[in-house]
Amino acid sequence: MVYWFDIRMAMLTFPLVALLITFPILLWHYHRFGAISRWSILMLYSFVFYLLCAYFLIMLPLPSVASVAKLTTPRYNLQPLLFIREFVDQNPLQLSNPHTWVAAVKAPTVIQPLFNVVLTIPFGFYLRSYFHKSWWQTILLSFCLSLFFELTQLTGDYGIYPRSYRLFDVDDLLLNTIGGLVGFGLTRFILPVLPTSQHIKEKLRIQSRQVSVFRHATAFVVDWFSFSIVSMIGNGLLGNVKVLVQPVSLVSLMVVVLLPQLVWRKTLGMRMVHLKVVASSEGKTTAKHVCQRWIAGYSLFLVPILIGGGLAFVSPGSQFYMYASIVMVLILAVIVILLGLDMMIDAFRPQHALLFERWSKTKLISDYR
Repeated sequence: MVYWFDIRMAMLTFPLVALLITFPILLWHYHRFGAISRWSILMLYSFVFYLLCAYFLIMLPLPSVASVAKLTTPRYNLQPLLFIREFVDQNPLQLSNPHTWVAAVKAPTVIQPLFNVVLTIPFGFYLRSYFHKSWWQTILLSFCLSLFFELTQLTGDYGIYPRSYRLFDVDDLLLNTIGGLVGFGLTRFILPVLPTSQHIKEKLRIQSRQVSVFRHATAFVVDWFSFSIVSMIGNGLLGNVKVLVQPVSLVSLMVVVLLPQLVWRKTLGMRMVHLKVVASSEGKTTAKHVCQRWIAGYSLFLVPILIGGGLAFVSPGSQFYMYASIVMVLILAVIVILLGLDMMIDAFRPQHALLFERWSKTKLISDYR
């Protein structure tokens, strides 16, 4: 199949793209809905894969810069409906001769226009079924997608090549837009078997009350990222003095994680995914609960910060430095193993309380409204 190489490249690229977009998708879903819809995730990832396939089908294979520099072919066609004239002039079809019919269907004058229509039929499907766009919005967005492809070709991949190596064609704009509209129209026959928006929202409403390990982890990543930025800024302002690195990290961790929990019972990450720290019992959540949770939950960071801060005043070649480093590594290894096993159990047992939550007698609840 002539297009198999392009599709295979999309399949190889998709895992990397999926890895890059997974966290933003999780964060947006938890912030917007308080939960994740498996159907929405499936549709979104398949939509991204479709766009990759469409892009590679348009752009690949990439020629060498030297070969493009030697091209003398036309760069663009601004004459609308030229594909109809080319069909009449060049296609071998003779209606009175059945032997020409197969050759006529296989001719470039049929394959190329048909390809441009079929290319954006899935786009119209996604716009109607997932993004809930109207017919005129589908026309506009299909045209914009086609224009993006055509401008990419016209500019030689935005300046990578000295000139375009594929034709900018107004007929492609027309055919791609028609393809999107066809996809929009065909979707009406599929909509009855797809989950309705009301059904998805009802499931999300129920799931939003649960605190899954992925929701917890999403909040943690936001807090870790915030802590890294604050710590980097603090060390930068202080000139990255070695003896101050650990104290600055400790203060940053307190400012980003501990202080917001003491004041609002939620960090920035928790706020983004609608979570809140409360006492496991029915009693009031005290500062003691929060501090215990912070110490135990962030022990993986606190151990190297505290021990590393003390080692900053010790000669790296001394026996004490070596022994202290070994002790720190062993402690971290134990913490990593315990946290890892605890998280694995939590992933399969939603009602499982994490170790640091048991010790601090706290838990996370959803405050999604």
